[in-house]
Amino acid sequence: MSNDEYISVEHRVLANSFQEPRISAAVFFNPTNRDRLYGPFPELISPEKPTCFKQFTLTDYLRRVFTKELDGKSLVNYYRLPDA
Repeated sequence: MSNDEYISVEHRVLANSFQEPRISAAVFFNPTNRDRLYGPFPELISPEKPTCFKQFTLTDYLRRVFTKELDGKSLVNYYRLPDA
């Protein structure tokens, strides 16, 4: 995670009307350590730019993914710290 240093744009796809509908999904592929902590890259954290996100494990992330409402919103805001 880039600690808000690099912002991803929201994007939409205009699918070809002559083709079948498609769905894109980002996934972890067979991670071996579900208890590893993920969070902003240490190189992007400093006293001037403190961390914007709390750390999480893959287990926590997957639990949130599979219990989240299908509202089209990202889980990023769940992991964002309140003062960020």
